[in-house]
Amino acid sequence: MSEEYVLKYTESGGLTIAYQVWGSSNETLIYVPGMISHLEAALGDPEYLSWIRGLSKFFKVIIFDKRGQGLSDRDASAPNLEERMDDISSIVKAEELKKFFLLGLSEGASISLIYAATYPQNVKSVAVFGGTARFTRSDDYRFMPEAGKIKENLLSNWGTGSSGYIFCPQKMPAKQADFAKLERMVCNPKTLESVLDLLTRVDIRASLPDINLPVLVLHSRDDLAVSKLNGRYLADNIGGSKYIEYPSGGHLPWHDERENIIKDLVTFFSETGSDSKSADRNLATILFTDIEESTKQMTEMGDMQWSEKMNKHDEIMKNTIENFNGKLIKNTGDGVLAVFDGPARSIESAISSIEKLNEIDLKIRCSLHVGEVIWRNDDVTGIAVNIAARALEKCPGSRVIITKNLKDLLGRTKFSVISMGDFNLKGLDGNWELFKVEKHQ
Repeated sequence: MSEEYVLKYTESGGLTIAYQVWGSSNETLIYVPGMISHLEAALGDPEYLSWIRGLSKFFKVIIFDKRGQGLSDRDASAPNLEERMDDISSIVKAEELKKFFLLGLSEGASISLIYAATYPQNVKSVAVFGGTARFTRSDDYRFMPEAGKIKENLLSNWGTGSSGYIFCPQKMPAKQADFAKLERMVCNPKTLESVLDLLTRVDIRASLPDINLPVLVLHSRDDLAVSKLNGRYLADNIGGSKYIEYPSGGHLPWHDERENIIKDLVTFFSETGSDSKSADRNLATILFTDIEESTKQMTEMGDMQWSEKMNKHDEIMKNTIENFNGKLIKNTGDGVLAVFDGPARSIESAISSIEKLNEIDLKIRCSLHVGEVIWRNDDVTGIAVNIAARALEKCPGSRVIITKNLKDLLGRTKFSVISMGDFNLKGLDGNWELFKVEKHQ
């Protein structure tokens, strides 16, 4: 078996990510795992092995272990959404990939979709299997069970293999011992609880219209873990996507419908592989800042002293934005416009900027929103930019405020996120829920 793949490691955020490369095709497929992963333990399932072998006949298949699991560095804390994307990016860099396909399973579906929207210049097209826009029930999303029931069902029986009755009941009890071994090897209950906490927080619904690449949504009719209604929701809300539903197979694609799924993937990727997607638009987190009482301070200081202070402001903002992987777009008189490739990083940058500018007696307010931006040379435009700008008008002094769109993508955070209520934003339809962000005390 070992001669069929190459095991490699790469570094992401100070952690080691383990991955395997199967096949030698000129077309690369990165396979993004779901809730749990263990590269070598999974290969003990003959059906899973046939699945990877089948894909590697047509693609150079890259599979990897999530941070905290399998052969990757163990960490009890679950990664947030952008850290999961960083792990993909680290593999892309290590393998020197230019354009590739993405296949996301279950939780990996939402990661794959947001990655594709954020880095459209890297991705030819995306396929997802057993995916959902959010993992828990809410008043406006009734397709999943309540968060408490999901956690209770998995945590109370972890290590016994009972998850098999959710993921592939048609193979049980014959495969229960195999599932039990996989559960124990992947992670302990503490790590699993962190993963589940992350799952219950993430909601990508608002970002679905911003996905402008070809998307194939695959789902099993008898999926007990993630109802087929979730797959249909994704397809209905991603413009131009294609939906295929299979009569059997449960939540895992390598069982009953394996050959059909591989055939459909090959057909879809071959039809979309030559698409040349423009990199003039992508999903981004937008930051606007504004100096409080700038006119009053300028009047009191005089032009020369104020100019010196603004030079310090500009240097601090530029350095802080770049330190958190952001891009300074422009100065806006008494503030800045910047974009980031991750929501958590953008918040950290905003809070850090407030703290550093306080040291030179400058107070700023910050607003953040996530959405599609349109690039015009080195500038960005679009409705999302306008939303972030209008949200800034509602920001109280020395605060960071974010929209619900951004809050829903955060998952695990280092901050307290507190609703400020609904607001009417000038020139925009409807009410917008805004949140203030504070450091945990």
